[in-house]
Amino acid sequence: MNTTTSPGTGFFQLRLVQHLAFWGLSFYILARHFAYEQEIQLVDLVYTFLFHLSLWFTVYANLFILIPRLLQARRFVFYALAVTALLAAGAYFNILTFDHLADWLFPGYYFISYFEVSEIAQYHIVYLAVSTLLKLSKGWFEAQQQQKRISRLEKEKAEAELKALKAQVDPHFLFNSLNNLYSFALEGSPKVPEAILRLSGCMRYMLYDCSSRQVPLEKELEYIQNYIDLQRLRLGEAPQIELTIEGSYEGIEAPPLLFIPFVENAFKHGMKGDNQAAFVRILFRIGERSIFFNIENDIAPPDEYLARKDGGIGLENVKKRLMLLFPNHHELIINEDGKVFSVTLRINNV
Repeated sequence: MNTTTSPGTGFFQLRLVQHLAFWGLSFYILARHFAYEQEIQLVDLVYTFLFHLSLWFTVYANLFILIPRLLQARRFVFYALAVTALLAAGAYFNILTFDHLADWLFPGYYFISYFEVSEIAQYHIVYLAVSTLLKLSKGWFEAQQQQKRISRLEKEKAEAELKALKAQVDPHFLFNSLNNLYSFALEGSPKVPEAILRLSGCMRYMLYDCSSRQVPLEKELEYIQNYIDLQRLRLGEAPQIELTIEGSYEGIEAPPLLFIPFVENAFKHGMKGDNQAAFVRILFRIGERSIFFNIENDIAPPDEYLARKDGGIGLENVKKRLMLLFPNHHELIINEDGKVFSVTLRINNV
């Protein structure tokens, strides 16, 4: 027969074991404390049990009523007043137990309350303090564990979103490049073999080098160079296409395919003027732990410019990735003045 235990049942059982362990230790310590002889006698156990009745009342009234309703609600003054009243009630309950309740529970024994009210209150203060500290420390530990679980889930969610967002880039780029190859093939252009070679280099990077969260910046720049060469094959030499790299990329890593959406966007929506006016200018300025990226392109004439509002998957993609990868460590500025469209991206702590 198969049996299953719900998470709630397991949690209850764990709490029960913890409470039994606490009170078992308490019972042993007080029994030794109250014992008249070297060995603990039955009368000592009975007396210890009766003494615990008021302790149970005080501790659990504090744990289940005062702490949740007053202390955790930060009503500290009311909590202090309530604890004072609870101590008085606990001490009175202890005296009542030995003066009246003991005769009813254990008629074969004769007990009296040996302690003054102030002495009984001291026992209760110790138990209240210990149980409160245990309760708060347990709550803090559970909160830390919960925070770790939340952080782990958020990290897993972020990584899943990054994979999904990165996957959107690949077909987007492939779709654009295949369109170019299709145009070359229709024209019977001799550029087709070189274009296929450049495209295979790009696809090799996407398939084999982009599986990790970070890649050497050198490979990312090689990928961008291959993409630009593909565009040069399509556009010819007349348009102004510049890629400038300042600083050393040695040892610098970056998320794969982070910059290419901006480059794609520049070629897709720019390069619409005559050959002399069309341009794309790309600048990378690389610091010790920072990357400055700027790209500018001409803006299409008004009638063609309207066609730009056709999805914008790439730009939305990179904005989300930046928020996930570099929260509070990046600055993205997008400007257009009617003639020039520019993007500036600063990333720190790469």
